[in-house]
Amino acid sequence: MENWEFIIIASLLSGLISVIVSIIYYRKHERYQMKLETLLDFAKYRYDIMGLSFTEALNEIFVTFSDSKGVIGALEKFHEDRMRGQHNTELANKLLVNLFKEMCDELNIDSKKLGDLFFLNPFNLKK
Repeated sequence: MENWEFIIIASLLSGLISVIVSIIYYRKHERYQMKLETLLDFAKYRYDIMGLSFTEALNEIFVTFSDSKGVIGALEKFHEDRMRGQHNTELANKLLVNLFKEMCDELNIDSKKLGDLFFLNPFNLKK
């Protein structure tokens, strides 16, 4: 094999490897961004948990976090609680906070810095 043939083959292989690595990184980054956007909506609209925007964020979780067993498990528990006829507010709050923490953990966001009450009592400066 000639020296120039080796250089061409090595160049092509290096380009191919670079493209594959870039595609893999891009997909992981896009997945992270989708999850982060869902978490942001979940946190952003928590002041009105019966509202349309919060409900949309909740319904989005099972799609964007489908590869996270912890988040899906927490979502299922919250869903089961909501579908029961009798509602226990304390339990619902606990399950909702647990869902929030699982989503944060999935995204490597430290949710332990703020207490549960911080999540349950969002800012709402409207009067």
